[in-house]
Amino acid sequence: MTRSIATQAAALLGAAWILAWIIYGPVSGDALLGFDSYPLIAASAVHSAGDLFGAFGDELMGGRYPDGRFYRPLVHLSFGLDHALGGLNPAQYCRTDFSLVAITATLLGLLAGTLAGALSGASGRAKVFAAVSAAGIYVLHHAQLEVVPYAPRRADALAVLFVAASALAARRGARPVWIGALALCALLSKESGVIALPVALAASFTRPGADLSTAARAAVGPVVGLGLGLVARTAVLGGLGGHAESGTPGRESLGAMASSMAHAISAAVPGGGVLLGLLVLGGLATLLRQADRGGRSTALLLIAWAAAGFAITTVSGRFHDWYALTLVAPLAVLAGVSFGRGPFGAVLATALIALVTAGQLMSPQRDTLSVAQAVSSDQAGRFQALIRATPPGEAAVFEPWVFALSTAPGTPPIFVHAPYSLSALAELTLSAGSVEVFTGQDRPAPDPNRLQVQLVPGPPPPATVTPR
Repeated sequence: MTRSIATQAAALLGAAWILAWIIYGPVSGDALLGFDSYPLIAASAVHSAGDLFGAFGDELMGGRYPDGRFYRPLVHLSFGLDHALGGLNPAQYCRTDFSLVAITATLLGLLAGTLAGALSGASGRAKVFAAVSAAGIYVLHHAQLEVVPYAPRRADALAVLFVAASALAARRGARPVWIGALALCALLSKESGVIALPVALAASFTRPGADLSTAARAAVGPVVGLGLGLVARTAVLGGLGGHAESGTPGRESLGAMASSMAHAISAAVPGGGVLLGLLVLGGLATLLRQADRGGRSTALLLIAWAAAGFAITTVSGRFHDWYALTLVAPLAVLAGVSFGRGPFGAVLATALIALVTAGQLMSPQRDTLSVAQAVSSDQAGRFQALIRATPPGEAAVFEPWVFALSTAPGTPPIFVHAPYSLSALAELTLSAGSVEVFTGQDRPAPDPNRLQVQLVPGPPPPATVTPR
């Protein structure tokens, strides 16, 4: 039995990694996108064992992030490992991000297969289809285009990975200490990892013969693990941290945020949002149709997972498209378990897979990402060449400086480099404090020991803007 599960997991993992490489390889790996890439590398570089353990006592980016305070030590550890293996080579960070997608897809596939196998009337073939379709949807969903090509957004990928792992562990009846450790890792990846508690609790109810006492035992581990994580976070940050508007829905009403979330997870095809909603409702209906306990408990798990993901997003006080990755996980499991509900469920799951695939292939973001890779690589190379060629005490002008770009109307902008991004790149290229980056016309007071670089916005160089 154990060997069979290991074989299934290995096969799913290999297939998911290859699929991720095929889909996201063309738009990843040539440059480090996002404002936070270089600040995270600078804060995570490991030079000694003390640096390794220091990740658990350090604020995110070592306080370099100007828009809030966060505690995500597992993100630091992953960046430290990538830097140790590949320096500033973007391909190394890309390989890690592919691996995170593949591992999470495997966990979701195993969970979907287990849940489908427990449904009345489900065949062994349905269990295999459930695992493959759940893993495939997670890899293919176009929300991954907002995460995989951006190394800093692996915080979301890590949190989803450990939430999925805690759900699978709870479903399989793992010891509370293991479920608690996985929940703790979810929180240490990103704040949204707190949903591991309700997800693990709901997953424990899907076990055959589960009752309130079973759920209570399953909840002990996540409660203790998340409690320890919150204590560590509070100690490091001197409070819960977050953005200035965290703790309330912020600038957007709940209705507007729900609309944004629905748009982000719907396929990038005309009418895809409505069709996705109908397919989700149909999938839940197939689980509840025969009114057996397996169907009801599985539906409860998926609803609790999605509701918890939406709730934690509202608490963040802001919304970005990559936050939708939290909801892609239960969507993938729903598609998988629908295969265990006969021909109607199989049709729904197939339609959902087709919709997600079409959304991935039709997303205009793919062209923008290809351009952004070239622009970001060009900008990083020109900036490093400039600071190496200019002696301390001098002033230099960096032009054009590209903050963000978009190549199609309505597509989210690709963030390239903010001033604090280039400051961190200067720190990695030369030494800390040797370069001062500023914008605007007012130059800071001259310093004979520091190079000063003025950033002048401008359009990307023409040679970088032709989609590949």
